[in-house]
Amino acid sequence: AGTQGYSCQIEALQIVVVEKGSKAPGSIENAFKLKPADIVYASFINGNGWQNEVKNGALSGTTGVAKALGGIKINLSNKILSGNVQYASHIQDKGWDDWKQNGDVSGTADGKKRLEAIKIQLTDEMAKHYDIYYRVHVQNFGWLGWAKNGEAAGTEAYSYRVEAIEIKLLDKGAESPGS
Repeated sequence: AGTQGYSCQIEALQIVVVEKGSKAPGSIENAFKLKPADIVYASFINGNGWQNEVKNGALSGTTGVAKALGGIKINLSNKILSGNVQYASHIQDKGWDDWKQNGDVSGTADGKKRLEAIKIQLTDEMAKHYDIYYRVHVQNFGWLGWAKNGEAAGTEAYSYRVEAIEIKLLDKGAESPGS
């Protein structure tokens, strides 16, 4: 009961003893709130270099200027639970790269290849308590729908560039941020 990670003090406490097997004296919903970690990410824009890090659903990349993401770094900060973020990129003329984690570069950071899709997932306790949602802005399509927990977001076999990404952590089973 209470909170963890919010730096909030307990201001009141009520204890009620009930007979074994009896109903609770009130709602048992929302008895504990765990503050989620921040999802922090930065994109390498071919022709521009690394952008500054953004977090928690902010846009990383560009839209409307025909610039490809060449690489991405993703990390968790301020986390309380065990676990990491893992991600794999579909790279131009290469296909799916190996899984990376904790701020490693997925894709390239030399401006020679573009990302065409990405998969992102959580591990350990983070995966038990949170879903990770992400969507990409793709050449000729614009914003695609939200993917989650290791699903592919982007395109394969089109050779279209990913131009931007948004990433969000939500409580496990919470409503998706969109279609």
